[in-house]
Amino acid sequence: MSRAARAPHAWCRRRLAGHAEVRFEPGLLARLWRRVREAWPAAERVGLVADARVHALWPLPAPPRGLAVLRVDLPPGEAAKRRAVLARVTDALVDLRRDEPVLVLGGGAALDVGGLAAALLRRGLPWVALPSTVVAMADAALGGKVAVNHPRGKNLLGTFHPAARIWADPRLLETLPPREVRAGLAEVYKCARVGDPGLGARLVPPPEPGEPRLAEAIRRALLVKARLVARDPRDHGPRRALNLGHTVGHALEGLLGPRRLRHGEAVAIGMVVAARLAVRRGRLAAAEARRLAADLEALGLPVDLPAAATPEAVLERLAADKKRRPGRGHTFVLPLARGVEIHADVRGAEIRAALKG
Repeated sequence: MSRAARAPHAWCRRRLAGHAEVRFEPGLLARLWRRVREAWPAAERVGLVADARVHALWPLPAPPRGLAVLRVDLPPGEAAKRRAVLARVTDALVDLRRDEPVLVLGGGAALDVGGLAAALLRRGLPWVALPSTVVAMADAALGGKVAVNHPRGKNLLGTFHPAARIWADPRLLETLPPREVRAGLAEVYKCARVGDPGLGARLVPPPEPGEPRLAEAIRRALLVKARLVARDPRDHGPRRALNLGHTVGHALEGLLGPRRLRHGEAVAIGMVVAARLAVRRGRLAAAEARRLAADLEALGLPVDLPAAATPEAVLERLAADKKRRPGRGHTFVLPLARGVEIHADVRGAEIRAALKG
């Protein structure tokens, strides 16, 4: 019997998409320093970049003698992804050696800024992702994309610097607000549409923290992403399929801000818009597009454009999309009955019509 079959919450898959180790174990944080010592025996210091709220809820055990912790607290969510915060992190950790890792505890935003700081320090320090949310465990921790935001757009300042380790403790999800759990399920559902059709059915009714079904859903979403990342580490080809829902989703995030619309909620609306585009292009049956929207609603996710985000405002934000090439249409990942297609020639009139429903 496999480890996953014996204990659905605990599994370890080595060398997943270029990462030295991916672990998903209850109670992993309690064993953190032993893991760090095993991986970096010569380290005298480690950096700890932590979402302050997460660290207050889940304080790490005291480090062993001889290992100093340089800790930097981050503001929650997207507020961490600012250049000023990145400067504060790099200033605090600049003395770390290249054999001394940076541990990053928090959701996707914390992993982004902490991973980028590690990439910049001494041209690349090893870093460990300690994800604390569904979206971070299922998506953000894997793949190497690290970034902060710019006033002109989301994730405009960044690079690729994969985590040396991904150590996920599912117990952290127990204190996650229900809205954040639902938002994370949007990314899991995205992976189901991209490369694991059977996963979608496993998400209804929505699994809750502590359920083996949630751990299994995260594992399967990670495997979908890992396959694509392994084929396309720099995101120039098939990996772009993982952007399903993100073209409009990022525009909505920029317009409304994270308090009014979480990342996963924006991606859910973006998937619905992409499905309407697919119908208009004859790539998806209208009934299938309706089913996609119904699936997302069953997960407790929004599917309609918020009243504060007009089609014109969304199109204006899309004009600054970093993935768009001048003089060409917008790039969208369109869902099919099975899998997805990437279309790089979607024009504004089509998008406007899809946004209106």
